[in-house]
Amino acid sequence: MNSTKIKCCKDNGKTIYSFQDEFLVHCPRCNSCAIVRRIDPENTDWFTPRRFSCMACSFTKDWTEKEIARPWYGEPVDDYFHYPLWLQMSCCSQTLWAYNLTHLDFIEEFVSAKLRERKPDENYGWSNRSLFSRLPKWMQSRKNWEEILSAIAKIRKSI
Repeated sequence: MNSTKIKCCKDNGKTIYSFQDEFLVHCPRCNSCAIVRRIDPENTDWFTPRRFSCMACSFTKDWTEKEIARPWYGEPVDDYFHYPLWLQMSCCSQTLWAYNLTHLDFIEEFVSAKLRERKPDENYGWSNRSLFSRLPKWMQSRKNWEEILSAIAKIRKSI
C-alpha cells in the first residue's frame, strides 16, 4: 500500500494584518536590512507606536501617527514609514513580497501545498477576508509554483 502523504494547507483565517507585527525593510541611510516593529510588543493595536531600527548604521525613527496610509500601487513598502520591503523579488513578471519571515513562511506553505482546504468561519460563514483567499491569481496558478518557490529560496538567502 502506498502511504504517500499529500501536503495540505488549511486556511487559518489569518489576514494580511496578522503579519504586521514587524516589517523587514531597507534602511534609507545605509540600505541594509532593518526592522520596523511595535515599541510595546504587548500592544497589538495597528496604531500603536512603531520604531524603525537599523543595526548596521544605528539609525532609528519612531512613528506615532493615528492613521495608516497604505499605498496599493508601486513598490512594496511597510505601512508606517513607507520604506521598501527587504523581502521582495521579481517573480513571474510580478513582485513577490513579504513583510517578514512569518509572512514568507505562509506564502511558501500555500504555494507548496498540493491540497488547500477552506471552511466557513464559525461566526461569519464564508468570507473573502483571509489572506488564504486573497493571494493573487498568479500565486495560485500551478504553472508558477516552481518559480515562486525558487524565488522564496533566493529571498531567504538575502537575510
